[in-house]
Amino acid sequence: MMSNDVKPRRRVPLGRLFSWLTTAAIVGGGLFLVVAPTPYLVEQPGPVYNLLSEINGEPMISISEQKTYPVSGDLDMLTVTMRGNSTKGASWLEVGLAQLDTALTVVKITDIYPEGWDDKRLNDEADMMMLDSQANAKAAALNLLDIPYTAVIKVTMVEKKGPAGGILKAADTLVSIQGEKATGLTQVQKLVAETKGERPVELEVIRDGKQLSLSVLPRLIENKWRMGIYVQTVPTFPFPIDVKVGNVGGPSAGQILALAIYDKLTPGELTGGKRIAGTGTITPDGQIGPIGGVKQKMYGAQRAGVEWFLAPSENCEQVIGNIPDGLTVIKVSTIQDSLKAVEAIASNKGIDQLPSCTKQTTAKENQ
Repeated sequence: MMSNDVKPRRRVPLGRLFSWLTTAAIVGGGLFLVVAPTPYLVEQPGPVYNLLSEINGEPMISISEQKTYPVSGDLDMLTVTMRGNSTKGASWLEVGLAQLDTALTVVKITDIYPEGWDDKRLNDEADMMMLDSQANAKAAALNLLDIPYTAVIKVTMVEKKGPAGGILKAADTLVSIQGEKATGLTQVQKLVAETKGERPVELEVIRDGKQLSLSVLPRLIENKWRMGIYVQTVPTFPFPIDVKVGNVGGPSAGQILALAIYDKLTPGELTGGKRIAGTGTITPDGQIGPIGGVKQKMYGAQRAGVEWFLAPSENCEQVIGNIPDGLTVIKVSTIQDSLKAVEAIASNKGIDQLPSCTKQTTAKENQ
């Protein structure tokens, strides 16, 4: 028999218990979707910057000791940002929502970060590429204007534990390699590879005003013969051209930077007051190369109210089928193509004759 002092346990109704469990499952699932990282990143349109305007109260492009001219309209530099980073991918919720937004793209972390890379290394690399892009854009603009300049090959970084550690220093000017006048990265890589690590690379460098003769024995690193240095072609321009782009890295602003510099150095307003955006790497001789994230950049331009977009011809495959409503994309291969397109847009003449990305032209370009 049960004592009068002991009360029977109260049973929780099954309906209420099921409700509690359901709520817990929903809350837990929701937290998982929001908090749990994935092996993916989400690419999205980033900020848009008019290179003819200011950033943080200062001109994005300023030119000294040379006559410049008034400008108007926009020459917009486009960016892409990421949800997630090298150690923590985007959440499952963000990945799921990205499937519903045509402006977003889901990529693997390993597609953005090579093995062994972290956020710092990626950002450092992007900063170096931006400096290269600025130098190339300045050179391309001056070449358009037939303004001469000179260039040297600089050592920009030396890996301390690499073959050249303790021998070469950052800021060394590379005069010759294996008896040949130094001309750039491709030449350096070729001549280093030819040694197969069996003989040293003979170098002439200038350091602190003195010319030195040095030698470095390459080592096999990641299946390539290397000295463990980074080199860069550094032009010396006849007047200062200062570029401020804030916290933006990478090489893809080259085309639009060259146009903005050209605009400031020439009479008349190049854009005719129109809003024009563009992307693409550039070489000193004005060749425009492909970039990543072109879809996000097109959507970034459209959302900023831009009507005209200059896209590298080698990006046509990514452009076709992804152009947002209200944006007209013009295909360009050289800075001369870009200049012709901007002038046509500004004058409203010959626009219908400008090339665009089509399946037919893409097929031809891929042959």
